[in-house]
Amino acid sequence: MSKNYGAGSRDMLIAGRLLLKNRSANGFKTKSDYSDRWRLFCMYAEENGVRKMEAVTPEFVIGYGQHLQRQLEAGVYSSASAPKNYLSVVNCVMRLATGGQWATVRPGKDCGIERRKYIPKESKAMPETKHQEVRQATDDRLATLMDLQRVLGLRFKESCLFDAKHALKQADKFGFITIEAGTKGGRPRRLTCDDAMRAVIEVAAGIQKGASMIPKGMTYVKFREECYRQGKVLGISFHPERHAFAQQRYRELVNAPCPLEAGWEHKGRLEKLADYLSVSVDEARDIDRKARLKISTELGHSRLEISNAYLG
Repeated sequence: MSKNYGAGSRDMLIAGRLLLKNRSANGFKTKSDYSDRWRLFCMYAEENGVRKMEAVTPEFVIGYGQHLQRQLEAGVYSSASAPKNYLSVVNCVMRLATGGQWATVRPGKDCGIERRKYIPKESKAMPETKHQEVRQATDDRLATLMDLQRVLGLRFKESCLFDAKHALKQADKFGFITIEAGTKGGRPRRLTCDDAMRAVIEVAAGIQKGASMIPKGMTYVKFREECYRQGKVLGISFHPERHAFAQQRYRELVNAPCPLEAGWEHKGRLEKLADYLSVSVDEARDIDRKARLKISTELGHSRLEISNAYLG
């Protein structure tokens, strides 16, 4: 009998993709997203000695869910919805593989993944000293990707697919750049380009050889795996660079540190901000809201509330 419940391949990654393609009723975009999330689970499984679906148990998936929760707390994800989505894919594939006999692993009750909005107690931003330390320890391409994430606020995928040469021309001609490739939901966004941004883009353009920051002849998936391997060796994840961007932008827009940087509790942050700026609480609320709305937009999010995960 073949491995992976006879799904059509002895490779767990391929078997899961075949199940999603042939047995799932979801649309094309959803299947594509599911396939990518299933790949990440397979990477985790292989690192932990699991290479076939028959060895995937609810207990093992609970461990994966707890791993996702630790990543959430480390700032890899900006809200609890991302880990839940990744766990949902595993449940989906395993239900398809077992003909509905799979015992669903619940994100909250079984894994402790945060319900609703997640507001961290401590800053998840990568400190400047750590950023510089890692830059010195890695190659120029990955160091530049980290700069793009930190200075432009790009997601990891956006930094990989970034066309720096086109962006440099756009910045010089119009004073802004448009982020399109790799954005969440395919939603483009425009960033006003200052001197610091232009300097990073110029370095990236000098490294770029093809249509993006991905080395010629390499796929995004393979490049991502290589970058993640380097990140693991260096003891870092990449999302904290976006946190650093958001917190720096808050300081620039408000002339005050964000609650996470200042160590202010979320509940009493407006009173603290009012005192810091010597303004009324109502004025502080308006200043804070406008800054958060702008930062959320610059990060490529459609909801103001998502700023809580970055700023507190």
